[in-house]
Amino acid sequence: MALDDRSMGYELSNVEREIACNPKYENVGYVRHDRADGYFFLDYSPYKRNEKEEIYYSFSSRPPEGMYVEVRVEEENYHFFDYFDDRWVKIKKISGWKEFDVSEIARQRKILDFREVIEYFTHPYDGEADCIEEIAGCSALFAFSAPPVSDESGGIHSAVFGKKNQWDLFRRPFDIIPTEFRKDTSYYYYLFSNNDVQVRKASGEINQAILRPRHLVADIPVAMDNESKNRISPDYREILKEEAGIITGQLLDGLLITPKSTDTIEKAMREAVYELREEYYKSGQRPFRQNISGAIPKLASSYARLQSNPVIHKEDIRYVMDLWSAMSHKTGKIQASSLIITEAFNLTGDSRNLYYRLYDVFGADYPIPFGDAVKTASMDPLDFRLARESLYERGYCLIGRDSLTLLEPYNKE
Repeated sequence: MALDDRSMGYELSNVEREIACNPKYENVGYVRHDRADGYFFLDYSPYKRNEKEEIYYSFSSRPPEGMYVEVRVEEENYHFFDYFDDRWVKIKKISGWKEFDVSEIARQRKILDFREVIEYFTHPYDGEADCIEEIAGCSALFAFSAPPVSDESGGIHSAVFGKKNQWDLFRRPFDIIPTEFRKDTSYYYYLFSNNDVQVRKASGEINQAILRPRHLVADIPVAMDNESKNRISPDYREILKEEAGIITGQLLDGLLITPKSTDTIEKAMREAVYELREEYYKSGQRPFRQNISGAIPKLASSYARLQSNPVIHKEDIRYVMDLWSAMSHKTGKIQASSLIITEAFNLTGDSRNLYYRLYDVFGADYPIPFGDAVKTASMDPLDFRLARESLYERGYCLIGRDSLTLLEPYNKE
């Protein structure tokens, strides 16, 4: 679906619908500059233009393009604009503006419950109900992405294991992803590939679903074994088409939410990461490379987004941990393993030096401000970042917005 093709009200996100229809938000919108100096529009979203015959003008400086703002209107009058097809246009002159947080609107009650969104992803498959539900859960998490943490990119990386026809079934319900998000120039980027391609984009939210990858560092595997194509009646197909439009609108809202965590949740997240890495380590062999430190925080954040929750709950952590564990075990059964897991935990060079320099000073399970970590490491900033990324992937640290936390080593070396 292309975002500019949406014509039905139910296809709009809640943010778009409220800004367009609720008088409370009459002077709230997403800034788009006009070619004339000082003039600008307030659109309903980056993807939905305001088609009203009105334009704003700032007495001093107009707000920056590409952000949601609320403006204070001081004067209104009409003016003749030739590039408005020679029509009279309302000019709203403003005396001030402030940034507007639309996430509260994005979190408001949805047309579909989040369980119905997960249910939507079950429709391509025929097979055992529990297994289909797990695939659908993984699909919903992938669709709703995950916000970045610190300077790390966001998004969900999914390693898909199954036959070619099952891969085709997996991709089918992702028509809900807007066409604009299939381009790597988009902040929200979704890639589906049966080749283990290298994505050059390094910022924003990068979601990759790769069929049987060898190099992708995955947040979660998606295993398909006996699932086959579900035969869908024409009437039900029309219902699914309407649901897809609703889910796209809810997805646009979800992507505006950055779920927060508390100290209690951070502790629960850390315990879940210990659990994941222990399970992955003991598996001996698996056919995929696992993002050991970052998977659970990203997946839990995505699950909170799916529910339109502003905070992550313990139940979210448990849900994604159980889903990861089930899929990891199933993958090991249906796919030949080529990766010796213990090798994925080896630290060498700068990453090893960084870990033990920080461990000797701060120990484990203690948040270390980035500034203190860089100072203690005495490393070039680029080398520090590369070493930190290696620790993160291999399960030796967690990364927060302003700090990193070392995890206890697997073996005291």
